[in-house]
Order: sequence, then C-alpha cells, then structure tokens
Amino acid sequence: MKKTLLNMFMTTALCAVFGCVATFAQQTGGFREASVDDARVKAAAEFAVKTKAKEMKEEMSLESIEKAEMQVVAGTNYRLCMVVYVASKEAETDGVTLYIKAIVYQNLQRAYKISKWEEDEENCGVEQ
Repeated sequence: MKKTLLNMFMTTALCAVFGCVATFAQQTGGFREASVDDARVKAAAEFAVKTKAKEMKEEMSLESIEKAEMQVVAGTNYRLCMVVYVASKEAETDGVTLYIKAIVYQNLQRAYKISKWEEDEENCGVEQ
C-alpha cells in the first residue's frame, strides 16, 4: 500500500513537471495567434507605420490590423498583416491603400526594430 501510494505520488509529480515544461515550450519558439486588439500588437503596428513613413518620407496611417501573431524569443516578434493608407502628395488626389506584411521585433529593453516590411499580394486575406 505504501509503495503504491509512493508510485502514484511520483507519477503525479512527474506529470506536473513535464506538463509545465511542455507549456513553457509552447509559449516560446513558434508564432502564436494574437488579438489584433492587444495593446502590444497595436503599439508594434503603430511603430512600424510611423517608422516607415519617416523613412520613405510619406504620410501614412494605420487603417487596421487584419492579423497578428506573436513569437516569444529574447524579446518578442510581432508578425502583422496591416492595412496602411498612404496619402497622395498631390492636392485633390486620393492616396493608396496598401496591405503590408511586417515583422516587428521588440527587445528586452522594449525598443522596436522592423525586421520585415513588404506588400502582401493576397491583401491579408481581406475580401475586396
């Protein structure tokens, strides 16, 4: 009886330890879906649009975030699919709407860096 109880306790303890390890492994490494309304996702998207606007000397605004994923590494990667409006430089002319795939890295000191910025030919999966 005593041996059976000890075996059950050891089995339960091992399952708890391996369960914690498996959960931690799922939280780090791969990209996981994130809410487009998450404040961290929004901050990363706003940073990307503001930085690219300055770099390209264009007036840009973030219209929406269509898809977001996060990856925990030594910091966090945000993989975003965004709708960005680029204003026209000519008076009374409409600007253009772009669908952008971007990866924004935030290091442990909370500084951002754009790792990828490209137009998405599939329009972020948005029906037009």
